[in-house]
Amino acid sequence: MMNRKEYNPSFAVVYLDNQSIQFLDQNFKIELWEEFTNRLSKVFPEIPIHINSNTSLLQKLNSTSLKNRIILHEDVSKEYDFLLRLGKLLPESKFKDPDWDEVCFLYFTGISPLLDTELTEKAWNRHKNFFSQYSYSENLPPGLTPTIITREFLTSLPDVLTTDIHSFFIKNINQYDVDIFYKAPDLRQLRLDFRLSSFRSLTLIQGLLPFGKDLTYENLLSILKENPQLFRSGPTYLEWEIYKGCELKCTFCPREFVDLENDGSFVSLEDVKSTIHKLNSELLSPITISLTGNGEPLLHPDFKNVVLEILKLKTLSELIIETALYRNTESLLSLIESLNPSEKEKLCVIVNVTTLQPDVYKSLYGKSELEKVLGTIDLLSQSLPNQSLHVQMIKMKEVEEEIDPYFTFFEKKGINVILQKYNTFANKLIERRVSDLTPIHRDFCWHLARDLSVSVDGKVAICKQNQSEVVGNLYKESLGVVWQKGLEFFKHSFHGEHDKIPAPCLNCDEWYTFNA
Repeated sequence: MMNRKEYNPSFAVVYLDNQSIQFLDQNFKIELWEEFTNRLSKVFPEIPIHINSNTSLLQKLNSTSLKNRIILHEDVSKEYDFLLRLGKLLPESKFKDPDWDEVCFLYFTGISPLLDTELTEKAWNRHKNFFSQYSYSENLPPGLTPTIITREFLTSLPDVLTTDIHSFFIKNINQYDVDIFYKAPDLRQLRLDFRLSSFRSLTLIQGLLPFGKDLTYENLLSILKENPQLFRSGPTYLEWEIYKGCELKCTFCPREFVDLENDGSFVSLEDVKSTIHKLNSELLSPITISLTGNGEPLLHPDFKNVVLEILKLKTLSELIIETALYRNTESLLSLIESLNPSEKEKLCVIVNVTTLQPDVYKSLYGKSELEKVLGTIDLLSQSLPNQSLHVQMIKMKEVEEEIDPYFTFFEKKGINVILQKYNTFANKLIERRVSDLTPIHRDFCWHLARDLSVSVDGKVAICKQNQSEVVGNLYKESLGVVWQKGLEFFKHSFHGEHDKIPAPCLNCDEWYTFNA
């Protein structure tokens, strides 16, 4: 009788989405591909590897030694179609058991140079021992171990699939024999990704590879804490105050306590152009820019041209305009009309309108502008793609009873709603919170890890919770220099030394907010 454990996966499959293919094509590093295939071969010698590709990437790979180790598929882009095609290549079962089909393959969603051979072997042995149909890890970062998919699972999929494979599996998990491979420590809060799909992951992978055998999953966190620049490689969110000043007197706004001496000042168009030129020359990773801060962006005298200039940023993933929408709305509407469809897709307008009650609006904002604001929202909904327009309600005691009717009102109009937590700015504002999100245990701060808070004069604050502590000036210094100046503060945060940071970290409840 054959030993049921005497078999291996039929092949490995790497599915690359369009973004990953484009990134790999533009940043082709054969040594990282070889690292991935060599590590995989240590666990499964000579295993065939199927990868989908475009023409350019295929040509690059065909000129290397890997052309005999991997099988490229050029004419497929959808995950479901790719897996179904490969399912037809699976061999017959060795055991011919009518109740169990052992035939399976390893599945990756990216090139993974840091593949952990020890963890992969453990995951494979568990899969065999438990006769699983689908084996995966919930807590390990992508790129450390493969998912193991059987023919039984593949043949159970519907004829039409509108989600990715794993999402379908999660929704139907009770229908399958599953092994969930858990390995301590649980580092999900780090949002690590060890697949070659972005400059952030590339920086991380290239920085960790030299550690060689000294790098294990168990000591990964300690290595990152000693080398925080690998984790904090660049900003993903820039909060930019293009105009300082506002005609409203909002009770929930930091203008209640900040210095208003230079109210009415605004960033010049020349400074905007030079900053975008600087970002274009230095930024490699996608970034979200939010026009907010201690002012109403629509009050900028050259608002339209400022936005058009920012939209020229090559790595811009989204431009957020956060506005109370009470003045110069014609400038915003005119801007939107002038944009092409791809530019509109990158635009996100968030309207700060916390109540639908005129009397409550006046008490919170200091003026009776609600009717005008609601009318302009309707005009915006006709001009913007659905995903580009949001209304924002700040969740606080004054409007707690309005939450349900507020959602109903805007959802009937097809307008997205953001329920924003109330920020006391570390107890500088009056307590109005409906719920307390103060963390029981304070891990590192994501805002110190990913955000830049830039004032109208270019000064970069350590964070928006302490705008008086300046680490640099983006108009006068390079992005790299400014970013580097914040590294030491993040390192303190990463090590739990929050009292060493010149910011109100120990009184802050913005710990679980995450911008980009």
